[in-house]
Amino acid sequence: MRLLVTGGAGFIGSAVVRRAVAQGHEVINLDALTYAACLDNVAEAAQSPRYRFEQVDIRDRAAVEQVFQAHAPDAVMHLAAESHVDRSIDGPAEFVETNVTGTCNMLEAARAHWERQGRPEGFRFHHISTDEVFGSLGDEGLFTEDTPYDPRSPYSASKAASDHLVRAWHETYGLPIVMTNCSNNYGPYHFPEKLVPVVIINALEGREIPVYGAGANVRDWLYVEDHAEALLQVVQKGAVGRSYNIGGEGERRNIDLVRHICAVLDDRRPKHASYADQITFVADRPGHDHRYAIDASRIRDELGWRPSVTVEEGIARTVDWYLANESWWRPLMARQGVGTRLGRAEGPGMRLVLLGQTGQVAREVLAQAPAGWDVIALGRKEADFTDPLGALAALKHARPDAVINAVAYTAVDRAEEEEALALQVNGATPGVLAAECAAMTLPFVHLSTDYVFDGAGHTPHAPKDATAPLGAYGRTKLAGEEAVRAAGGPHAILRTSWVFSAHGANFVKTMLRLGSERDSLSIVADQIGGPTSARAIARACLTIAKALCDAPDTGGTYHFSGSPEVSWADFAREIFAQSGLGCDVADIPSSDYPTPAQRPLNSRLDCRTTEAVFGIARPDWRADLAEVLKDLKEQQQ
Repeated sequence: MRLLVTGGAGFIGSAVVRRAVAQGHEVINLDALTYAACLDNVAEAAQSPRYRFEQVDIRDRAAVEQVFQAHAPDAVMHLAAESHVDRSIDGPAEFVETNVTGTCNMLEAARAHWERQGRPEGFRFHHISTDEVFGSLGDEGLFTEDTPYDPRSPYSASKAASDHLVRAWHETYGLPIVMTNCSNNYGPYHFPEKLVPVVIINALEGREIPVYGAGANVRDWLYVEDHAEALLQVVQKGAVGRSYNIGGEGERRNIDLVRHICAVLDDRRPKHASYADQITFVADRPGHDHRYAIDASRIRDELGWRPSVTVEEGIARTVDWYLANESWWRPLMARQGVGTRLGRAEGPGMRLVLLGQTGQVAREVLAQAPAGWDVIALGRKEADFTDPLGALAALKHARPDAVINAVAYTAVDRAEEEEALALQVNGATPGVLAAECAAMTLPFVHLSTDYVFDGAGHTPHAPKDATAPLGAYGRTKLAGEEAVRAAGGPHAILRTSWVFSAHGANFVKTMLRLGSERDSLSIVADQIGGPTSARAIARACLTIAKALCDAPDTGGTYHFSGSPEVSWADFAREIFAQSGLGCDVADIPSSDYPTPAQRPLNSRLDCRTTEAVFGIARPDWRADLAEVLKDLKEQQQ
């Protein structure tokens, strides 16, 4: 069959794609590549001539129509959805747009295609849903296909709505549909914000393993490869208009599952104490359903399917996969919201003053701030850093819970001639504001730079290493650090390096401009550092600000930069490779590119303390670069 699979770069969708291609089906993978998608999930299938990929958002009706016209599928397997309950609590509108409006677009495009093809009997629209639409069970009973709908979260309500639309298109238009509702999936390639991967990753990294409430909530666990096989059987053999529940026959309390994962880790990667010691009970999720459990007798009796993998075997396979594939999950940890608690629905959050408004990091802080936070951005008009008393008055008036200082004089070469101005912006005014925050016991997060070091040696600079700036910019930033430390109070100085984003002037945007104008460029290759996206820095600042509110004694000086370290020349090569620009790069030494201000050759930063204290993993700048290039492309449209 020629299968159109939506959401095929996601967790369950990618398992379907891999299995379908292996079974000889043609697959068109339609995916918008949102935060939870990863094309590495289907790298194996992508090598096959039977595989095609279309980057399309199901909310874009016209684009969806074009995919149907271009590929003429025999069947649709509709898995694309926003699926994280906690995120739905924080931002329900996006779930309605994707899960309801997106499904409507898919149904209409499928109906138009089916009618153009003369209504072939073999066509199917397979809608994949969840058992959460049925609500919550008590200690007894099972969900059947006839269980009344009773959704309890924005996520489950949006999926219930999409289920009703699918049934309506069948009853009203005769569209040949099949439906499935599954229990909780787990297994390889599970995005690291769901329970099983969160437990594995937090355990490995020595962080707390959060368990909602008392961990008494019960779920039926289904290994994702088993689920993929069931879905392919339904799309090929399921009765038109019929729905099938798919369960794993593996009910477990959350706390029991978590302890079992810890026991497997104790066996696979033992340490001085059990990983179960890291389990921490946290405030429960609002509207947390007590129990889900599936009666899968219909699919077993009619189609002959039942799960082949027990929970114990599946968890062992999953743990082994995560241990062997850190290179897959590590970059995903830097994506928005991953590794942080979402879905609290607690109303207004922290009142944060952001000093700076239009800079690279400041823009991203505004974009990444958690729902419910009151972020007050003070720009030059409200808080001019050349006027410390005016900036101080603006800060007092805002009455914040915490402050992030993203203001800086960053013109490295011009600072050699304007050192007094740079010192006022980078040093004196931050000191005045930090002293006021210390007097009010307010957390103060201050951004600094690798330029406070002389760049000697070849090993990463640790936070406690001696500083020795080479130029005026570094000297003024060091003066700001010293002033913030002297102020006392709960503060964190975050040094970073080689900042880039889709905003303002930075190396990425310069390379894109020059690469489009020239066939070759000569770029410095003896300066080594970690490119760092402003988006990742913003997330780190927000995490640190919240941590300082909860635990003021975690303050100090920290490092945060992207990984892996590269030269400017190699950074440029990756920019050209990802953007498709055919510009050659020639390596040159710094001596061949003289500048008014001397740059450090070694900008490597040791970030281990930041990760240990705040749980902030180093981001893979190559993945962040891809997001920035996507943002820039969207800006041009």
